[in-house]
Amino acid sequence: MDRNPGPELGYIIEVTGERALAELTVDTTRPLKDEYYPGQPGSYVKIPFHDAAVIGIVSGIRVADRKRHHGDVAQPDSGLRIANILMIGTIDARGMFSRGVAVYPNVGQKLLMVGARELNEVFSEYVHFGFSFGSPIQAREQRAYVHVDRFFGRHTAVLGTTGCGKSCTVASILQRAVQKYPDTHLIVLDLHGEYAAAFPNDVHVIEADKVELPYWMLDFEEFTNLTTDPTEVAYQNQLSVLRNAILQARQTTDRREGLNLGEAITVDSPIYYALEDMLGLIRGFNIQMVPGTTGKLERGPLYGAFDRFMIRFEARQTDPRFRFMFSPRNYVSNSSLNDLLKEYLSIDTGTRATIVDLSGIPSEAVGVVIAVVARLVFEFNLWNPARSRFPILMVFEEAHNYIPSRIDPHFSAAKKAVERIAKEGRKYGVGMLVVSQRPKELDETVISSCNTFVVMRTTNPDDQNYVRRLVPDSLSGLMDILPSLRTGEALILGDALALPSRVLIDTPDPKPLSADVQFSEWWADGMKQMDVDRVVRRWRSRQHDL
Repeated sequence: MDRNPGPELGYIIEVTGERALAELTVDTTRPLKDEYYPGQPGSYVKIPFHDAAVIGIVSGIRVADRKRHHGDVAQPDSGLRIANILMIGTIDARGMFSRGVAVYPNVGQKLLMVGARELNEVFSEYVHFGFSFGSPIQAREQRAYVHVDRFFGRHTAVLGTTGCGKSCTVASILQRAVQKYPDTHLIVLDLHGEYAAAFPNDVHVIEADKVELPYWMLDFEEFTNLTTDPTEVAYQNQLSVLRNAILQARQTTDRREGLNLGEAITVDSPIYYALEDMLGLIRGFNIQMVPGTTGKLERGPLYGAFDRFMIRFEARQTDPRFRFMFSPRNYVSNSSLNDLLKEYLSIDTGTRATIVDLSGIPSEAVGVVIAVVARLVFEFNLWNPARSRFPILMVFEEAHNYIPSRIDPHFSAAKKAVERIAKEGRKYGVGMLVVSQRPKELDETVISSCNTFVVMRTTNPDDQNYVRRLVPDSLSGLMDILPSLRTGEALILGDALALPSRVLIDTPDPKPLSADVQFSEWWADGMKQMDVDRVVRRWRSRQHDL
């Protein structure tokens, strides 16, 4: 332990559970050292006793209610400042930091500034991982080291309002991972095409117009989410017939190709089938005529039940926006499943991550695409005997758009797939990084499964209150500083960091394409020539590289 105590800040006047109140006896308007302002929310303090010291973090400061009276005017006693302190851990006589408080301080004990050596001990708890993407605000010379296994394996959420630096934070985290570890397996589901610019090397980008997720890789729920309408009167009959038609189409492939899977095949098995095999069965039911009681042919029980389904399905097939699913070019056989998995999971590709640009996917299909990718990744490691040596991280960008808290049948498959990773992924080596600007709108099962939170500036009161509910009661006081965090600052809470910390995130290099458009610059001196023809060609052809 540091034998040179830091400057004295005040003394303890109250201790309650994990909290303590201290009266500050120093000038809080002047820094004691560098940028260390005593009592500033997010700053670190210590309470020494014997050969150890309790380490705490200031969550708030106020002027005491006691007042001095001058005539008829009541004025606050400006010399009595009270700091609210969350007691986080203990530094023992050997200088080793551990979470929790073994012996609580008493009223009257001194409150001191934490020295540089002690801060180094605290933030070096996980230094052996050598993984850090930011520095504590009150100790810029230090690094906030992260427990890698907990951060990625036990799920993490990056939350904050638009413009707070979420995309840059995620890019910085992933850049550190790719730089440090030569065998990472990361999959970024990029809704707005932002992240490719941040990874010019060692990362495979599946561009928006090159995404292919063929229909035959969909399970039954994903397929029906995309092709049926729950409000139709014939909906339940459609489900029954569809289930049978898809199963028979997969079984036809099994017999035709001699796969010899037999009864192991289910309606969800990832086995290629021709659309016409499935549609032929449905058309048969839709126009089926059966013998009537008079001996004449009559309409069957499902006659016409698929009229609207067929119209809707044929519209999907001919819609160029759905070409990636219903008119695949690369993944048109059973063996192509292996190729898709290798591409997405960075297996034998010479890359360390895959970014899937979903900006060109129609909004009504986004939920199904997310569901398919998340399910395939999870089930790959579910059946992978080497799963413990093949950890995978999935990054769900703008997650509130497709795993919402509300009930929406169009996103039921996506919610089911992501919730499965949230609940069971840790056992099978599949971690997730959930990114959202509206945590209150996120599925509660998914967000509550996260063990680490990187919380950036949050201005919406509903979202602030929701985040408070996600963290322990002892840390809820820190949430008060969320609206005042600067761009690129974050509160990191959870098991992956030594203690709750206000951190300045490293700037990614290069940055993602997420910066705000500079209206003032381009309106003052903008483009004099605009190639409208090129814009129209890209728009019509849906090709970003023209």
